[in-house]
Amino acid sequence: MEEYPLVWAHDLCSSVAHEDELGFLPSSALTEVMPVVRYDARGHGSSIGGYEERTYRWSAMVDDMLRAHEGTFVAGGTGMGVATALYAALRAPRRVAALVLVLPPAAWDGRASASATYEADADLAETSPARRLAEEVRRRPLSPLLAQVRPDAREVDARHLQTMDPKLLAPVLRAAARSDLPRPDEVRSIIVPTLLLAWEGDPARPVATAQALADAMLQSDLRIARDLSDVKAWPAVIEEFLADAM
Repeated sequence: MEEYPLVWAHDLCSSVAHEDELGFLPSSALTEVMPVVRYDARGHGSSIGGYEERTYRWSAMVDDMLRAHEGTFVAGGTGMGVATALYAALRAPRRVAALVLVLPPAAWDGRASASATYEADADLAETSPARRLAEEVRRRPLSPLLAQVRPDAREVDARHLQTMDPKLLAPVLRAAARSDLPRPDEVRSIIVPTLLLAWEGDPARPVATAQALADAMLQSDLRIARDLSDVKAWPAVIEEFLADAM
């Protein structure tokens, strides 16, 4: 059995440091039991980037993942990172051995509300200091399970948001508003073992997206977290899935 590294992509306006502070995402825990390659996507965390909005379209940001590791790997991520992993499987199908997709974002016909929010955030980032957007983020409600896992998640989000280059915030957010997951017909063409992890009650990361992906993908396994113990089990679920898939 060959062991491929898990190359992990973070969410929009996140970073390796942000995920580590949040603590509940499996990317941190898995480093103790398997090879995991993590990186800050362009314009996020410690990575630099240009000022063109198209640079940050999700279909373009896949280049960061493909450069993070040479050779074959398992592509994984959360939120925006789900899109990154899916585009990697489409762009380089011979290099992606499996997929681990955590909390897929609202997509396709269900993406209008998220896109409108990102456009509004981009407008605010262009016209106001970064702290104004951070204040707006602090006021946003948490999904029920996130409130249990990390009650201060919005404070962590707002603090890390202010570490991003303020000149990059608007193009990053506007690109997110104009991005989406690959089309359903493209998703159906991806035939690799795929684990999907979702949780209930989060309109930004609805179970409906994860279910649609699972329905479209021939070798998919969907797990829906309904309580805190389910979320805490995610690293073990991923480890078991990859042991069986590889």
